[in-house]
Order: sequence, then structure tokens, then C-alpha cells
Amino acid sequence: MDSSEYIKKRIQSLTEDSDEIRSLSPVTNDFDSWSALKLILHSAAVNMYTTVLENTDYFQDLFYIDALAGSGVSTYGDDDTCFLGSPIIAAKVAQEPFKKMYLIEWDEDKAAALETRLQYIFDNHADALEPEEWEVIQGDANTHLPKVADDISEVREGGFNYYCFIDNQELNVKWDAIDSLTPKPWGDLLINLPTASGIGRNATKRPVPKELNDFYCTDLNEEDLPQSNVRPKMKALYRKCLTQNGRPIQRITNIDANVGSYEYDLLYATRETGGENGYIRVIEYVKEFIEDVHAGDVDAFLDVIHDDQSSFEQYLPNEDVDDEIPDKEAESQTSLADF
Repeated sequence: MDSSEYIKKRIQSLTEDSDEIRSLSPVTNDFDSWSALKLILHSAAVNMYTTVLENTDYFQDLFYIDALAGSGVSTYGDDDTCFLGSPIIAAKVAQEPFKKMYLIEWDEDKAAALETRLQYIFDNHADALEPEEWEVIQGDANTHLPKVADDISEVREGGFNYYCFIDNQELNVKWDAIDSLTPKPWGDLLINLPTASGIGRNATKRPVPKELNDFYCTDLNEEDLPQSNVRPKMKALYRKCLTQNGRPIQRITNIDANVGSYEYDLLYATRETGGENGYIRVIEYVKEFIEDVHAGDVDAFLDVIHDDQSSFEQYLPNEDVDDEIPDKEAESQTSLADF
């Protein structure tokens, strides 16, 4: 599959059945154009994660955690174009059902809307794989992530793994909550680092504000932070925190929002394994075209959704990517493009 077909498939998956699912509740999230790129990477990561691990004998139970789960549907633009939320995308693209899905949402109305929408898709959509259990947890992710980690650990002493999506809009999920997931129970993290907003605008203040300090594993007041061009340093420090806690294998995908200097970074982090890491190869594959896409061109996204992909081709990588994943990692998976 060439890159244009891959992008078309992924963007269409963000809107498929969204009007129907939205109609179940008036409550939605707001959606920005650059959020589509984030959801594409999330979709590919879940698909990859479940594809690879379903072919691994050791892992019998896979879990899904969404720390900032939302309402299940987001709307964009004056015409209220609908996009599916991260939990519903995960249910639709997973290659096997999760043992349990934990969906944490602070807002009470959004949590109720998400529960209604998930129950509906599990009852009515064959492509949504219902886990043995799923739970919408209304409350603060910083309080509930440690409880989720304990709950997963009680299921099995070994042979389990999880995928956790942490879509920070600001400095939402503090380091103590991340640390509760690290290094065990083992799992992979996809974290939205608010590089330009929560991090960038606070990192040059002295003393460093507590809300930013709590986002890291170290006291930032003791770090030699520059007064300009601070973003690379802050990304490096966060990656160091993850490395020290058992996830040294990392890839960052930068999302350029095309709004002044606004940007954010999606950081995929996993533990080191023997042999070649199929997860990282997939992330690199998706990263290539995401970083080439101009997030401000909303019309291009909508053209692709409505089967006019020609205007989007100018943003594609110059070369097609279609490499083989080693059989030892995913016997039934033959091409990265399948993700």
C-alpha cells in the first residue's frame, strides 16, 4: 500500500460512523485540525500493539488505558464535522479484544456520554471489539492511574501488557501518576507532551511553577534550564525520566499546528526487548508522513475524507514505505502498511 492510500484509510477511520455515534448525546469535545494527526498515530499504535502482541505467546492479557478519555466524539469547524474519540478508535482498530479497557475522564457529563457511546458501539458495531470488561472512571487521572495499575497487577502475576494513551492538553498527568505505571506492570505509553503550551510557557519562570515541576521526575529548579529555546531541553529531560524508569526505547513525533509557534510532541515509549523492535518500526513509519503533513490545511483532510486525495498528495513523503516486519514478531503481519 502506498502512502497516499495509507493516509486516506487512516483519516477516513477517524470519521466513520461519527455522526451516528455523536447523535447519542449532545456532549462532545472540541477538535482542532492538528488533532487529526495525533489520532492517526494513536490509531496506528493500537493496531500495531494488538497485532504484534496477539502473536506473542507470553502475553495472554492485553489492557487499554485512556487517561484523558473525553466524550467519545469531537466536533470541528462551523459545520460540526465529527471525529471519533480515542477510546472508540481503540475499540475499532484493535486486532483482538482487550482484557479490560480503563477510560478515565474528569468531566462528569463527558464520562456519561462516553459510557453511552461505548455501550452503543459494542452492541451495534461488529468492528468494535468489546473487551471482557470495560469501565468509564469519572475523576482525576492522577488519582486513578495508580489504582488502575494495582487492578491490572491483581489480574495476573505475569503474562500481561497494556497500552496507555495520555493526551495531555496542558500539564494534566503528573509524574507520580506516570511513575505508578512504571516499570511494572509493563506496558507502552503514548504521551502528548504540551511542548509549546504548558511546558514552553512555564519553563523559563523562576522558580519553576509547581504545576510544571510536578510534571517531571526531577526538581527543575536544580536543572540548568536555558532562558530561550527551552523546548529541546525539556523534551530531553522528560525522555530521561522515562528512561530511568524502564522505558528507554522512545520515538517522538512532532506535530506542527501552524498556529504561531504552537506545537506539541507525541512520545511513544516502551521497554527494551531482545531483537528488533517491531513497535518502533511502525511508529517510525507513521511518523514519516505525520511530520510531513501541514496540520493547518483542514481542507486537505476533508478532501481525503470525501475521496478527493489529490490535494493531499503534496504533503506526502517522497518515497513509499513498505518494509517487512520480522516473522518472529508478528507471524501473520507482512507489511508495515497494514498498520
